[in-house]
Amino acid sequence: MEHLDTLSTATSLPVSLKNKAYEHIRQKLFDGRLREGAHISPVELGREIGISHIPVREAITQLASEGLVVQVARQGAFVRQMQRQELLEMIELRGMLEAATVTKVAKRIKPEELEELACFLKGLEKLLESFRAETEKACSDSTAFEERMIDLMGQWMIADMSFHMLLLRVGGNRQVATVIAERQIMLQMFRHRTDTPEAWKRPLHKFYEENYQVHQDIYQAVRDGNPKAARSAMATHTKRARKNMLARFDWLKAQKNSDTPMARDFPDSMQRLVQGVQTRFMKNGTNL
Repeated sequence: MEHLDTLSTATSLPVSLKNKAYEHIRQKLFDGRLREGAHISPVELGREIGISHIPVREAITQLASEGLVVQVARQGAFVRQMQRQELLEMIELRGMLEAATVTKVAKRIKPEELEELACFLKGLEKLLESFRAETEKACSDSTAFEERMIDLMGQWMIADMSFHMLLLRVGGNRQVATVIAERQIMLQMFRHRTDTPEAWKRPLHKFYEENYQVHQDIYQAVRDGNPKAARSAMATHTKRARKNMLARFDWLKAQKNSDTPMARDFPDSMQRLVQGVQTRFMKNGTNL
């Protein structure tokens, strides 16, 4: 009876309160304030938002239906922990969608859009130069080096995301943009954490040299109006991303069962910048 009473009350809630709670929780999931595996308290969130716990529960149920939250009987709701196979499938899905999109982009991109894409590529090139410069003086101050690397990694993420977002916008397929926008949240939650220097098995700038090269190949194929080459370059990018992200996922999981230091979080300022890029992507990507 208590369950039926709660359900009856929930169905009569003003939609705005449920939406308010939904957006609030979703944002906390995105910007990393609610981590994977964290318990989600409707009462605490209700106090935080300034509403009762009932619309918060309804919002949590909606998030559970979207795969972002897991509800466990007699234990409550928890932020869903990504599984390795799920990450693999998401990377491959995005890769297939972007490969199809970039073939269209190579046929239809306008001069001003190509110029914008070149600007993002130039931004990656400048960051690569910074990675090289920082690597050369890494031995002088390990703490300063680590902080600078984290800052550069966050900047790279933003430029990288912007490069891909532009391709999606030029592709002009609402359904593709919507699918990637929805799944980008989970990927971004995963990418908010950065490895410690101890986990870097080679000079970090080598990793970003390879990353820059695949973006340059995509740009050149698009610039040349070569759909086949553009698709091939994107496929190479996806293959590389799959290898690196799965290796990183395995490393993070292994850390939880050892005494090694956990991965660092990007600072709040960087997370807010990434959040802004993601928000623009979802807005522009789903309203092409």
